[in-house]
Amino acid sequence: MLRRGYEVTIGKIGTLEFDFVAVNENEKIHIQVSATILDESTRNRELKPLLDIPDNYPKYILTMDQTIYDNFSGIKIKNIIDFLLE
Repeated sequence: MLRRGYEVTIGKIGTLEFDFVAVNENEKIHIQVSATILDESTRNRELKPLLDIPDNYPKYILTMDQTIYDNFSGIKIKNIIDFLLE
C-alpha cells in the first residue's frame, strides 16, 4: 500500500482493532488480513470490526483462500495475491 501512495495506520473502532486503514488523496480503505476465513468463527471474528465501522469507505478482507465468496454484507473478500497484483 505504501508503494501505491497510501498512508497506512492501524484501524480501531471502539475496543476492536482491524489491521489497516490506507488513505491517499483520493480514497480511504479499511483492510483486515487473515490467512483463512473458511472457518465460520474465524470469519465472524474478522468481519466484526469492519461491520462496526460507520462509514461507507471500501472494506476488504484479504486472505490466502481461493473462495467462492466475493463479499459479506458489502465487505469485499479478495485473495491477497490477486489484490497485490491489481
